[in-house]
Amino acid sequence: MNIKTSLEKEGYLLYENFIPRVLISDFKKRLTDLYAVRASTADKIYAEGKDIDNLKNVSVWWSQTVHNFEEFKKIKRLIDPIIQHNLENFDFYASDVVTIKAGSQWVSPHIDTPYRFKQWNFDQRMLGVQCIVALGNLSKESASTGLVPFSQKREFDIDKCYTGVYDRWFKDNVKQYNMPIGTLLLYHCRLLHSSMPNNTTEDRPALLLNYLNKNIINEVSKIDNVWTSNGQRS
Repeated sequence: MNIKTSLEKEGYLLYENFIPRVLISDFKKRLTDLYAVRASTADKIYAEGKDIDNLKNVSVWWSQTVHNFEEFKKIKRLIDPIIQHNLENFDFYASDVVTIKAGSQWVSPHIDTPYRFKQWNFDQRMLGVQCIVALGNLSKESASTGLVPFSQKREFDIDKCYTGVYDRWFKDNVKQYNMPIGTLLLYHCRLLHSSMPNNTTEDRPALLLNYLNKNIINEVSKIDNVWTSNGQRS
């Protein structure tokens, strides 16, 4: 079964120890250069930019884009061929780092770009793939990504995602997998997924890469808050 078929069927794929530790180590040295451009509290109060300073008890935050980091480019060169050789007409779109704070219990199931925008919310075509690179050894205890296999075949209204309508269904069906350092998780962007509780005493960062169908990249980039909260796309 090829990658495209797996993403269309189960909705996700795991490649353990895919990224060499030396590249992970080099990238982790850049974590001190990151700052929050989007963030949410435990009770799902969301803010961007300077408004983040007004949030109390941030549970999860997303960094500025990292595609200009040389350390990131080395990791991306290993992932690009997987996408390009298996998904016709797909290209790299954006990348950042999501950090789940120590002790966070934040769970907010949702679908990803481009399906979080109204014009693609219910589009059945595979238009986006998200990649998560484990920067440490992730487990259920340390907030490995939660996902519901096959859920990309269902329809999830993005507004209902944000208001928690699917939270209980997600928690009843969610799967979490061990992701040793360097593991690559690929999933269909229509797959219902979420950051999960971090029951450790250390913050948990993970590297995110988003690939989209080339035909929609320009349109998505004009409305995506990844760029409006981060500055112009370069």
